[in-house]
Amino acid sequence: MKPIVAKLSTSPQSSFKYKWIKLDSFEFNWHCHPEFELMLMLRSTGKRFVGDSISYYREGDLVFVGSALPHTLYSPAQDGGHGQLHEAILIQFVEDFAGLCFSDAPELRHVHRVFRKASKGIQIRGKTRDIVARRMKEMSSLSGMDRLLNLLAILDTLGTADDSDLSVLSSLDFAHDLQPLQQSRIDSVCTYINQNYEQKLKLEDAAAIASMSTTAFCRFFKRSTGKTFVDYVNELRIGHACRLLIESELTISEICFEVGFNNVSNFNRRFLERHQMCPKHYRSEFVVQA
Repeated sequence: MKPIVAKLSTSPQSSFKYKWIKLDSFEFNWHCHPEFELMLMLRSTGKRFVGDSISYYREGDLVFVGSALPHTLYSPAQDGGHGQLHEAILIQFVEDFAGLCFSDAPELRHVHRVFRKASKGIQIRGKTRDIVARRMKEMSSLSGMDRLLNLLAILDTLGTADDSDLSVLSSLDFAHDLQPLQQSRIDSVCTYINQNYEQKLKLEDAAAIASMSTTAFCRFFKRSTGKTFVDYVNELRIGHACRLLIESELTISEICFEVGFNNVSNFNRRFLERHQMCPKHYRSEFVVQA
C-alpha cells in the first residue's frame, strides 16, 4: 500500500527528535519519512506493520525502522476512547544528524551497517533491547550534549549487537511506488481487511472496493504489498492467533475459528508455514519461558 510521506520537525535546540508519547489509540496510518525511527513500546498492545511484515507487538517491543520504509501501528481506542492509555518513546533522526557521516568515519562504520539493515526494519531483542530501552528512558531527563551522546551510545550498541538480537522484519521484494489513485485504492482495501479479517472475506468484495476486476486486483495487490490477497489475510489471522495462544486459555480449535479460519487443518498448515512449528508447540514455548 502506498504510504503517506510524513513531514517531521525537530526543535531548533536539537538535531533529532525525542518524544514520550501518550495516546488513547494508534490509528492505522500507513506512512514513511526520511528519518530513521526507534520506537519503544512502554504500555500498549496491537498490530505492527513494517514493509510487508505484519505481527503483533506488546509492552517492551523495540523496533528500528530505516529511512523511507513504510510502517504503522494499529491499536484502536476501546470503550469510546476511554480505554487503555498507549505509551511509547519515539526517537527520529536523519542519517547525517549532528553533521555526522557514519559511512566515512572508521569509528562509525559499524553504525552505518546497522542503518543498512534497518532499511527492512529491525526488531531488537535480548540484552541489546534491555540496554537500548534503559538509555531511551534515561534520555527523558537529559538535554543538549548529554542527550546527543546518549543517542550515539544507543547507535553504538545497535552497531555492535549480536545478530541473534536483531531480527529483520520486511522482505526484500517490498514495493511502495504507487500513484495517488492506486494509493487511495490500496488504502481502502487494507483498511477493509484490517477491520474484517476475522470474518469470511471474499476476493470479489475486496476487488469491488478497489473498483477493479478480480484478475487485475490480484496483480495490483501483490505489486502493492508484496503478498497475495490470501497470504496477507492469513498473516493477519496468524498474528492474531499468536496473541491468543500466548494471552488466552482458548483451545486451539476455538482460536482457529475466532481469527477467521474455517477449519483446523488449514489453520495448522498456515501456522506451520509461518512459524515452522504447530500452534500447540508455539504455546508451549511461551509457557516454558513464563
